[in-house]
Formats: sequence, C-alpha cells, structure tokens
Amino acid sequence: MIEFQVLDETSVWQCHRAMSPREFWRTIARLGMSQGGAGRYLGVSERTAYRYAKGETDIPAAQVLLLRALVAFNIKPLVPRWTRHDN
Repeated sequence: MIEFQVLDETSVWQCHRAMSPREFWRTIARLGMSQGGAGRYLGVSERTAYRYAKGETDIPAAQVLLLRALVAFNIKPLVPRWTRHDN
C-alpha cells in the first residue's frame, strides 16, 4: 500500500518545482541578490540568470527548490564574488 505524506504549510514549497520569471525576480530580491549574484550562486552565467528572469529559459527544478528552501528557512545566501574567469 502506498503511503502519502501529509504536508503542512511549512513544507508545501517542495511540491511546486516550476518558477515563473516574476517569482524568480521577487525571490532573488527577497534574498538580497542581484541578477548576476543569483547566477553566480546558482552556478550559471549572468546571461542564463537573465534568461530565467525574462522567461526565455525554464529554471531547473533543483535551482527552484534551492531558492525556495533559502526563503522558507530564512537563509541568507553567500554569493561568490565575481572573478575575471567567470563567464
């Protein structure tokens, strides 16, 4: 028999694995990140973060869950500094 876990309000963020461009903007702003900082934190280029924000590229589920977890647990991300070798 399959058992289903009952989710409370604090864990419902785990069920939604897609994020709209508007929600991406609001989430990174809430976390105090710039678009470039969000790209560095997520391990993608600033251009890719721009594409997420414009809706040109879907945001991978793992990155959506990471951003939502940071908000849910009120964790301030440690954004790596830009270096010359970042693209």
